[in-house]
Amino acid sequence: MNSDVKLPTSLDDVLLPEELPPLVLTAFTRPDLLKDVLEGISQQSLLPSKMIAFVDGPRNVKDQLLIEKCISLLKDFSTLIPVDIVPRTNNLGCDQNVIRAFTEVLSSYDSLVYIEDDTMTNPYFYDRMCRLLEVYREAKQVCSISSYAIIPQEFDPHIDTDFITSNRVFSWGFAIWADQWKEIDLVNQSGQYNPFSSFYKIPATCQTKMTMINQFWLEKNKKTDWVITLTIAALYHQKVHIIPTTSFTYNSGFGHPESETYKGKEQAWVNARYDVNFCPNSLPSNLELPTQLKLSLSDIELARHLLKYKKLWLSPSAFIYLFKNAQSFSSMFLLLNIFITRLPIMLRRWRSGLPI
Repeated sequence: MNSDVKLPTSLDDVLLPEELPPLVLTAFTRPDLLKDVLEGISQQSLLPSKMIAFVDGPRNVKDQLLIEKCISLLKDFSTLIPVDIVPRTNNLGCDQNVIRAFTEVLSSYDSLVYIEDDTMTNPYFYDRMCRLLEVYREAKQVCSISSYAIIPQEFDPHIDTDFITSNRVFSWGFAIWADQWKEIDLVNQSGQYNPFSSFYKIPATCQTKMTMINQFWLEKNKKTDWVITLTIAALYHQKVHIIPTTSFTYNSGFGHPESETYKGKEQAWVNARYDVNFCPNSLPSNLELPTQLKLSLSDIELARHLLKYKKLWLSPSAFIYLFKNAQSFSSMFLLLNIFITRLPIMLRRWRSGLPI
């Protein structure tokens, strides 16, 4: 994928816009984490001129007390940076709160920078995200920008730029333009929206193979995750994302009692690439995906990947599709093994009226 737009190779050479994008934050019931996040924002090398905080509504009385603490913190913080606080009257849930927040903000602004209430930022975060928004504003192949990344093991460790193009997007420090958000149009899509129709039809690479697994769980459990949905929608529209090779944000939410997704102990990979002193500068010279990230998985690699997930099963339609596209007897055997050995899971779900 080539761009007709001439791209700079150094962020330091990029001028900041006259009007800085708003820093958008979503919060709920974690005032202790939010306090640390706000402290990190106060130490930015470039302070935002405005924050907009969307605080989700309560599910119960306990939530209300924690939400009030979050709002109090934001009001106190507004003495440093002006904060528009938008308290939701009803509980929307994380995904709808984010999707509606972006839609509301980007109806008035041409871009935004986003963090969650467990996204810790190093001092260069906001400055670098603002400059990145300027670099890629006219490069319409670029859907979004992230300050956090997980680099696949297959990726060349000797990459010589601070950013690469990617087919995955990460929300722990994120930025997007109004036109890109409106084109993806998540606000009008279902929670399990997948323009490829099913998880097993998503093009499989070393990056998107995890997206396939994530989408499987969304489809089967009727869950929502705006990041996965955005990733798949952008992939379908042949767009890429800009991600760093070293993270300049990290997640502090693992193991928190109010965390719905990350309940367990933080795993080693989560913040392994974070560097508090990282001030990224060097940019890729074009918008081509690195070779390792655009190569399709072979049929045997995909079958082995699916086999690793013990609770994953293949419906008859998934099995037939993958089996027809298999190129080797080895992959056919593995797919048949998955289908047969996980039939009991599928049958239990079918009897319970759950999606298979």
